[in-house]
Amino acid sequence: MAETRLKSSFIYLANAVRDLTAHWKVMALVLAPPVFLASLCLLPDALNLQHLVSEAFKIGTGTQSVAYLPVQLPYPAASHVEPLVPPWLTRTLHLLFLVLTAVIVVLVLCTLKWLRDGSTAVSLGDSTLQIYRRSVRRMLPFAWLYILQLIAALPMVIWVGWVNSTVPVLLAIPVVLLIVPGFLAFVWLSVAQYALVFDGYRTWLALFYGRELLRGRLIKATVRIIVFLAVWSGYNSWSFATFLALSLLLGVLGAFAGVLWFGVYIADLLSVSVVFATTAFFFAAGQRLYDDLKASAPPSAVAMVEGPMSVTGPLRSVAS
Repeated sequence: MAETRLKSSFIYLANAVRDLTAHWKVMALVLAPPVFLASLCLLPDALNLQHLVSEAFKIGTGTQSVAYLPVQLPYPAASHVEPLVPPWLTRTLHLLFLVLTAVIVVLVLCTLKWLRDGSTAVSLGDSTLQIYRRSVRRMLPFAWLYILQLIAALPMVIWVGWVNSTVPVLLAIPVVLLIVPGFLAFVWLSVAQYALVFDGYRTWLALFYGRELLRGRLIKATVRIIVFLAVWSGYNSWSFATFLALSLLLGVLGAFAGVLWFGVYIADLLSVSVVFATTAFFFAAGQRLYDDLKASAPPSAVAMVEGPMSVTGPLRSVAS
């Protein structure tokens, strides 16, 4: 029997497109409620951006009324425009968005398991309900892995935030040194997520099993996940650029027609939908990679699952 080898990243991505397009209705129905809520969490940011552009355009063209700003006073700078939604509310909604992201990831993984098990004979509504039931059972164990992933990605997030700012060298050096180990830990935790959902392992067993699957193949798996992330970020960059262009356009129109709440929300909803749709393809490609890692698992991983001990025999008496 030929040994299973890890394939090219683009082969995994192509297979993921084929897997999800064949069952896009199930995935769309499962993700619709949390995507709707996630878009509401980001709506205040979109409204603040639209409001800032609208007010800046008014300031630049001098279209304020006398009742709003006396003509004797100079026009204020655009940087002093008060946000439409207060910062404390946007920060709270950002935290809620992180929680909804974890919920969506669990739903995507449970949907992929549902499709892999061939449970598509039932109706679309029944499939959605059963996927949600599975997701609720996996939510709490998954939360620990999700928190660990956020911690592993923290050095990368901090570094991205520092790119355009001046920071002391003593603080920048440890962050840079932690980026590579943090990303390797992120890959390990990503594999553990599939073990948790697809094979039903508990959190710690999923972590140890993922470590054994990556033994000797961590760099190969990391390279493929980097390609997945590059393709994913490319699509999301186009989505964000389109959303930003629409927000700016709506901001200019809002200077004449008022705040266009509904138009801003539609642009926000479409952008969030594209982000999580590409996320589903990313995890579908990761499922293919996980299956190949399992098919060529080292003996240590197989022994961990099967257990080192044989079946317990009958107890012997002391006299014998």
